This record gives sequence, C-alpha cells and structure tokens, in this order.
Amino acid sequence: MRTFTAADFQKNVDACVGVDEAIVFDESNLDVEFGELGLDSLAVYEVFTRLEDDLGFPIPDEDIDELKTLGSVLTYVAGRLAEVRRAG
Repeated sequence: MRTFTAADFQKNVDACVGVDEAIVFDESNLDVEFGELGLDSLAVYEVFTRLEDDLGFPIPDEDIDELKTLGSVLTYVAGRLAEVRRAG
C-alpha cells in the first residue's frame, strides 16, 4: 500500500524550486498556505505536474486551485490513492 507523506511533497517541491530556496514542508506547517511559505502559484502548478507523474493519476486544475496547504494535499492524495486501490 502506497502512502504519500510530507517528505514526498517536499521532494517534489525541491525538484521544482531547488533545495537552495529553503521552502520546508513538514508537519509543523500543515495548515499554512503555500504562498505564506514562499511557493508562488506558478511553482504550485509545476509541483502538481510533477506529483501527477509521480503518483500516476491526473489532478484536475480545479482541485489544484483548492489545495492551498500541505495538510489539504496530504488528505486529497490519500483519498485519491484509496480510490485508485479500490478501482484497481
């Protein structure tokens, strides 16, 4: 069973913005909006494009627009992974 963690999200952020940008996503900032942490809207879409490739399923733009915190992403991905497992 695959899980998706804050570390998985961080890996995708680092790949998009670089590790030198020092944007840290972990359990301490689950409810802080991406913009407050320094991730602009263009970077968010780039991260989600990588996530789609990594996870193997599409994430609709309207869902991306609603996913504004790490906590919301973790909940969303867990739900989608459960759907994929049930369908598979």
